[in-house]
Amino acid sequence: MELLSGYQFRTLDGLPLKRARAQTWAEQAGLKGTVLLAEEGVNFSLCGASESLNQWLIWLRNFLGCDDPIINRQQVEQPPFSRLKVRIRPEIVTFDRPSAGSGTVPGTPESLQPGVSVAPEEWNALIERSDVQLVDTRNQYEYQLGSFEGAQDPRTKNFTDFRQWATSSLDRNKPVAMFCTGGIRCEKASDWLKREGFEQVYQLKGGILSYLETVDEADSKWRGECFVFDDRVALDHQLQPTHRDICLVCRMPIESADETESAAAEWQTKDARETKDGRDLCQSCALDMQRAEKSGLREKVRQIRLAQSRAASRLPAQADRGPGEY
Repeated sequence: MELLSGYQFRTLDGLPLKRARAQTWAEQAGLKGTVLLAEEGVNFSLCGASESLNQWLIWLRNFLGCDDPIINRQQVEQPPFSRLKVRIRPEIVTFDRPSAGSGTVPGTPESLQPGVSVAPEEWNALIERSDVQLVDTRNQYEYQLGSFEGAQDPRTKNFTDFRQWATSSLDRNKPVAMFCTGGIRCEKASDWLKREGFEQVYQLKGGILSYLETVDEADSKWRGECFVFDDRVALDHQLQPTHRDICLVCRMPIESADETESAAAEWQTKDARETKDGRDLCQSCALDMQRAEKSGLREKVRQIRLAQSRAASRLPAQADRGPGEY
């Protein structure tokens, strides 16, 4: 069994029809995962038989005109998705969403001018340079699990926060090397930096996943785990699941059971509910459980645990977020 993830920026129209046909085709091929369609292109992460995934790429080319997607393939023992979701979105990765005073004027997919694409084999030489600003474009919870040695953490909760951080924290006169899980965030972030006057912008081709697959661990500058947007949660340098737990409520990684122990214990003391010792809640959500105004979370957790006791997956159904969209 194989996992195929990828994206391509390309102008698409007639999205409702394309969504319906993509849903039908992928279902008939026995694929599970997520497909996001937008006027700017396609972003997907699908699991199934290798031949079915090869046929998916042919279908993308013939029906959507997406003939050159950036892709990553991994062998998996178990499907990391429980179902198939095909969604229409304003963007295949949310970045140019209008906000007050942002000054952002989204262009067409064809007008994107991303940074210089650097192959994984050449990445170490670039980031070892003393003049290079190495930037992790992912969100803070992803950075906390693992990142490249010396990388700056923008401490963002959402990708849309990246612009404000970059404006105040990066030097336009120095090279910027950026990376993300699979490469899609860097396409937009590097294009935006160049429009903002950054002249030397580089990005890791294929993202962290391609680097881990290509570079020997003995030579690697990567430290820690790589968060992924499926039921595996996080991967080690061999691209194997680390069996890290995630919070039932917010689906963010739980750093360790010890982190939630005191908060969850306090919740159990104040509110006699069955909680599995609170080890499936992050500290923030465990604390929220104590507040009357958050009582709806309690019912959500109860329903998830009930479903888990009946169903096959150890994780709650994924939120309607796509690959790399958190």
